[in-house]
Amino acid sequence: MVDQYTLADTIPVDTLTNGHQINNKIWKNNVMNVTLGNFGSPYIPMLYMNRRRTDGYIFLNTLQEYTEQPQDFVYYNTKTPYTNLAYNMGFPKRRSEEFVQVLFTQNVNRRLNVGIHYKFSTSIGRYSNQRADHASVRLFSSYDGDNYKSQFSGIYTRSDINENGGITNDEFVLQTDPTGTDQKEYDKAEDIPVFFMDQTNRHATYQLHYAHQLDLGHVDRIDPVDSTEYEVPVATAYHQIHLMRNHHEYRTGDLSSFGKTLDELFPMTQDTTKTDDRVKYGMVTNTFNLKLNEEFNSLLRFGLRGFIGNDVKSYHWPDTIHKYTNEDGDWVREYQRQGVTKVSMFFGGQIFKNKGEHVRLNAGIKQYITGYNAGDMILNGSIDNYIRVLNQPVKLWGKVIYELKTPEIYQERYCSNHYRWNRSLDRQNTISYSGGVRMDSLRLELTVFGSSEKNKIYFNSDGKPDQSGKLVNIIGAYLYKHFSVIGFNSINRLAVQSSFDNDDIEPLPLFSIYSSNFYERLLFNVLTFQIGFDWRYNTRYYAPKYIPAIMQFCPQDKSDADSRKVGGHHYIDPFVNMQLKRARIYVKYEHVNTTWGDKDYFHTVHYPANPGFFKFGVSWNFYD
Repeated sequence: MVDQYTLADTIPVDTLTNGHQINNKIWKNNVMNVTLGNFGSPYIPMLYMNRRRTDGYIFLNTLQEYTEQPQDFVYYNTKTPYTNLAYNMGFPKRRSEEFVQVLFTQNVNRRLNVGIHYKFSTSIGRYSNQRADHASVRLFSSYDGDNYKSQFSGIYTRSDINENGGITNDEFVLQTDPTGTDQKEYDKAEDIPVFFMDQTNRHATYQLHYAHQLDLGHVDRIDPVDSTEYEVPVATAYHQIHLMRNHHEYRTGDLSSFGKTLDELFPMTQDTTKTDDRVKYGMVTNTFNLKLNEEFNSLLRFGLRGFIGNDVKSYHWPDTIHKYTNEDGDWVREYQRQGVTKVSMFFGGQIFKNKGEHVRLNAGIKQYITGYNAGDMILNGSIDNYIRVLNQPVKLWGKVIYELKTPEIYQERYCSNHYRWNRSLDRQNTISYSGGVRMDSLRLELTVFGSSEKNKIYFNSDGKPDQSGKLVNIIGAYLYKHFSVIGFNSINRLAVQSSFDNDDIEPLPLFSIYSSNFYERLLFNVLTFQIGFDWRYNTRYYAPKYIPAIMQFCPQDKSDADSRKVGGHHYIDPFVNMQLKRARIYVKYEHVNTTWGDKDYFHTVHYPANPGFFKFGVSWNFYD
């Protein structure tokens, strides 16, 4: 569902063999990511056009794929019950990773659908104290009536992530023969020392989302193809409500046990014995829409939509440590807490043309008029043009977004055991644009994208929010091409992008590529068989570093002794895919070239990628 749940976007059930071997969702659509190496660990996409920020809650920015939002929800309408069972496993067993998924949905009748979607993943990690667990369960239903439709989702998501702070010295991986005896100092990745052994980030999200619509009035229309008469609604009224509650905890055990002094590890420490930072964020959004449908407007062939709504956001975070002596004479440390609630009201409108063979367009505005975000604005426009070149269908498209946005509370005010900031930031002023061409017959897609950001807010190398005093420009291009000759296939995704002289604010790799190369054949008329390899590569650059205490990726300080460029390493994953009727199976060896050539397989400093890893998985669809 798009446009504030006023437009349904139909998608097919995922039954493709291509790409089934990519079991980590963050790599399915992103050519390049900065990750901590382990499956389920925090990450940030490095293809800038895929970058997505959450409003109000900074701790979700590095867990996007593990915490679904309403725009990610999928609803079903099935003639028979549909079930998908999926299981993935990675070896060796003592450092294993597992993923389990159960999706079940069925129609109670031809209008009402209900379902449940459960996902669980756990990965111990190849390095010490790196385990990442994620679990989510979503209950959903939808009703598709003649004049009334609705969608409901209730979802709970939990993440438990052990944070090791990275390995203490990158040379433990980079070295090839430090002693001259063809022996590395540490034979196993799990033996390499890390900064923290009892540091964790825990996160829980509760969401309720309900959207419904009612058609108002009908007129008769005649189908020009077969002259049949049908009814179309004159207008449709929409309402949606979204409730979200987030709880985040950052914990460490005995701080005195760390190998480095606290001053070397953190910018400040209020409690020198332990850390137990607890942060909460809640949100309620109500939106009302009234849409004049374009099917009714047969003369001008476009639709109009107006909306009004409000946001209520609440924030709670720790403040200074309060120390006192209890009745037993023991020192007690307790956080004093801060909390604030902000309310904002907005309205807006849209003109659109979503039907037609040749041109589709969309232009809209969202304006905040009262409350904390008063004065904020979003303007957007897009156009799709469908033409034919050499009798082949071609889609040309363009999109531009202008956004004026007030800083969020946690960007201006925050306090914990190790980080504190309290500053006034100006509104961000951003223009983003993209455009491209798509030719399905040639399996080719080219996108050009960019942005120009004034007063850009970002986390600096000290791990604190900062604001750029200069204009930050980013430009890039993305190319997708699928080659196929006599059963041999090559699926390629290439990205070229630059932030020019702003890599101290927004570091990006200049060039990234993902290439999947395989031979495909149908065996015995029932078994689709693929054998090949995936290849990933990006150029060297100063990748963002990771700060566990705030779960943020920040630019490196190039003057720091630990700072360095990463990249330039080839990641090669041979695989076999098989599809037999409704079952899809893959077997692969991830990062098979761990011991070939250079050992600089880091996505960012102190966080090497996993060494060679055997994996397999199965996904089975049932339609009864």
